[in-house]
Amino acid sequence: MNLSDKLLHILSFRIEKKCGKDHVPRMLTLTVASTIIAIYFFILGILSLFPHNFLQLVLSFSACFLILVNQWLVIKKVQFCNFLYFPIILLLIIFQYFLWSGSISFVGTLVTSLFPLIAIGLLGYFRGSLASLAFAILAAIGFFIPLSINVGYELELAVKINFFLSFFIVTAMAYLFEKIRQISINELEKQVLDQQSANKLNEQFIANLSHQIRTPLNNIMVISSILETSGTLDEKQKDLIDTIHASTNNLANVVNSMVEISNVNLKERGDIYVPFNLHGTINSTLRLFSTQYDSDTSFNLKIDDSIPDTLSGDPVKLKQIFLTLIEILKHKSSGKTIIFIKVTKQGETPEEIIINFRIDSNRPILLPMNEGRSLFVTNETIYSSASTQAYIELLDLTITQKIIESNGGELIINLSPQDAVFNFTYALRKEVLTPTVTASEISTEPEQDTGKPLLPKVGMELEQASVLLVEDNLINQKIVVLSLKKLVKNIEIANNGKEALDKIASSRFDIILMDIQMPIMNGFVTTKKIRDIEASSNTHTPIIAITANALLGDKEECLASGMDDYISKPFQIEVLIQKMKNLLKA
Repeated sequence: MNLSDKLLHILSFRIEKKCGKDHVPRMLTLTVASTIIAIYFFILGILSLFPHNFLQLVLSFSACFLILVNQWLVIKKVQFCNFLYFPIILLLIIFQYFLWSGSISFVGTLVTSLFPLIAIGLLGYFRGSLASLAFAILAAIGFFIPLSINVGYELELAVKINFFLSFFIVTAMAYLFEKIRQISINELEKQVLDQQSANKLNEQFIANLSHQIRTPLNNIMVISSILETSGTLDEKQKDLIDTIHASTNNLANVVNSMVEISNVNLKERGDIYVPFNLHGTINSTLRLFSTQYDSDTSFNLKIDDSIPDTLSGDPVKLKQIFLTLIEILKHKSSGKTIIFIKVTKQGETPEEIIINFRIDSNRPILLPMNEGRSLFVTNETIYSSASTQAYIELLDLTITQKIIESNGGELIINLSPQDAVFNFTYALRKEVLTPTVTASEISTEPEQDTGKPLLPKVGMELEQASVLLVEDNLINQKIVVLSLKKLVKNIEIANNGKEALDKIASSRFDIILMDIQMPIMNGFVTTKKIRDIEASSNTHTPIIAITANALLGDKEECLASGMDDYISKPFQIEVLIQKMKNLLKA
């Protein structure tokens, strides 16, 4: 901080931290100008002691006191408009007294001619100009019109000329400074608007890219689920399908992080519990890396004998975690890497086992530097002073951290110049359960009065339901039909919103799966028209939005249009089925 910055910081009394950004320039001008004016009057009052000018002494100290009181009120209350005019009016009165009384020197005329600079700086072009014009007119009356009270009429012509010359030069300078300031502000505002426009285009591009990626990702995920439940796969093939699931989820989370909603998929996937072999799940993940990097990476896996072979939980999420952490240990290290994996039991309840996973590498991790390069950090103090959260941000492990925390665990990272250690806990159930989705998937939000008729609802099984799929993409149609045709009574397809309305007019459906982006008539408009039709017939058909849109606010927009639930691509087919069951039984 240079001398001028320090001086401005002292004279501003930190007023910029107490008021809005729009008022900061004028507030700073007011506080700084008030301080300088108060100092000027104080010095003038001291100088008035020597010629024993009692009236000037009283006026100067009074002005100094009033200015300081005004400034204290500004700082205390942070009110811009209420205290803005006071120093201007006070200056105008006292300076005019000096001019009219003739008790002003050649130097004094230079000081009083600074009035336009302060007035325009505080009040702006228009009001500052009016104040300066009033000041000049009053000064001209005092100097050139003989009255009984204006001793200034008797001042030398040179003093008068000096005052008006200085006054108009200062006025021109004030106009120039204010013009430059306005040009600078306008330029900054233009840059801000241009940046906002560029950011908006960038956000739209990312949203469109996210939408285009989500649909094929969803197809991969759903097809994997179909293969997994086909009953024709052996254990090795099931492990490979789980790996595809985990890799797809990681890619989906990357897409989510592009639009800063990385927690959406974690919530929508829910807590799915399936029986799986812990040893086999970890081994299948390690075999993937061993095949790719057999010359550089080796693994040493040790699982505590007290942990049962078969547990119940979500092996896909567990694979996601291992895929991400091992990928970091491999790609952010150099040389021959040995990765030790130790699985121990940390705690136990009648229903669950809390398992601790320790992944230890014999090589240090290359930490990213500000310059965009990765360098070995050899200073021990740098490692010891950094926190786990700092490492999570540096290594881009936010999504992995959220997956672990969604299970109630905690990710701990310890790095040193010699090695790298990841530690996390994960809860798995003891008993073997059939695949299901927990109650966290069921909406717990209070129902809002939407104006729809409240009818008694009769529960229905999914196997008895007639489903309408409103989707314009042929591949997506085949994927959903392939997933649901054995689970529902029948399923029909509408290629757009208009076709959906035609089918609803001629047939009855128990539930509707609605895409959002469609030609002719999108999902929002279609849903609103369906609800308008139902309002006259006293009926209500559940509608689930199935969309590749996953931006913040999309879910709220779907619900506001009249839809009953929302699921974003890519999704697990089990989650969609559970949502359909919940709405049919409601």
